[in-house]
Amino acid sequence: MIKKGPSQQSGVALLAAIVLMLAITLILTNIFYRHQIDVSQATMALHTDQALLIAMSGEGWAREILEEDSRNPQTNQSDHYGEIWAQAMPLLPVEGGTLTGCISDLQSRVNLNSFSNYNGGSLQAELNHVDNMGLAKTWLNLLDLLEIPASPARAATIIDWLDPDSTIVNSFGAEQPDYDGLQPSRVVANERISDTTELADIAGYRVQEVQLLLPWMAALPFSTPININTASEELLFAMGGNYATRFVDMIAENRPFSDIGQFHSELDTYLGFVNLSNTSANISKSSQIWKNLLSVNTEFFQLYLEVAIGEARIEVTSVLQRRQGVPTIVVARTMVMVPVALPEPEDLSEIERLFEKNEGQAQQSDEESNIVQPACLMMGI
Repeated sequence: MIKKGPSQQSGVALLAAIVLMLAITLILTNIFYRHQIDVSQATMALHTDQALLIAMSGEGWAREILEEDSRNPQTNQSDHYGEIWAQAMPLLPVEGGTLTGCISDLQSRVNLNSFSNYNGGSLQAELNHVDNMGLAKTWLNLLDLLEIPASPARAATIIDWLDPDSTIVNSFGAEQPDYDGLQPSRVVANERISDTTELADIAGYRVQEVQLLLPWMAALPFSTPININTASEELLFAMGGNYATRFVDMIAENRPFSDIGQFHSELDTYLGFVNLSNTSANISKSSQIWKNLLSVNTEFFQLYLEVAIGEARIEVTSVLQRRQGVPTIVVARTMVMVPVALPEPEDLSEIERLFEKNEGQAQQSDEESNIVQPACLMMGI
């Protein structure tokens, strides 16, 4: 019988001790790792909550700015990009992070829901009239400028998408039977558009075309005119119709306009129009050509905020409605959590790219044109 010596017993004990220490180390490492994850998640949740609260404070700042502008007798007659609301919020340091943002004019764009004012007769009358400029003609001209195929169907299908009936507005329109044959099939909304990307669901519009059109369109709760003081140069050319070049030149030289009557009076003079007279009053010819299409005031604005605290970054896009005599309200709000780890270090955020672009173009823009650029320049967020 062979007996184990003391050295063999010591070796077994040492091995057992090593295995035990390894097991304890693995257990402690796992506990520490899980603890770190819990701490990281708790910190992230805390930073996210803080960022949300700060974003809400930014909304409050925007609402106060807009209401202050409407209360000021020197600025409440019109809205333009020379006013305080159009200036970007400076990069504000907050506890543990930063807040920045800007406000843009949503009525500087084509409101898709304004097509609800049309029926078959009014659409055809506008398209047949050489001079009269309405939303439908403006839209088709904008498509031409952006090199997107334009035809009466481009307006008719939007009208049919919005109207509550199931009868096509004209031979170019499209109702439910036309969508049943599409792949995938779609159900006609027969109500107001809630988001501009919904245009891609309408017959005849491709996703790529909608992406190209995003900076020039909005989807507001009801029909609105276009603010001539804030409309982009492309949209001005689209609205100018047969007078496009002189129309744009006159606006670039003279805006902002304090009221729509002043605008029509100066446009009549610039274009050499003779007023249409009757026994009681003079009627501006330009007000007949661009009837109900233009204004100098804005009711709907878009607020863009970016909040960064620790590893939490939130982008907030809000639609604000301001009406005289009542508090400014938030009509819609979109919040996006932006992962910090995904972008490359050299990538810039949307707001940083905006500021960098504005800094590079500001001097050239001031020298070449009197058209003041907004802080939120065609963001399409």
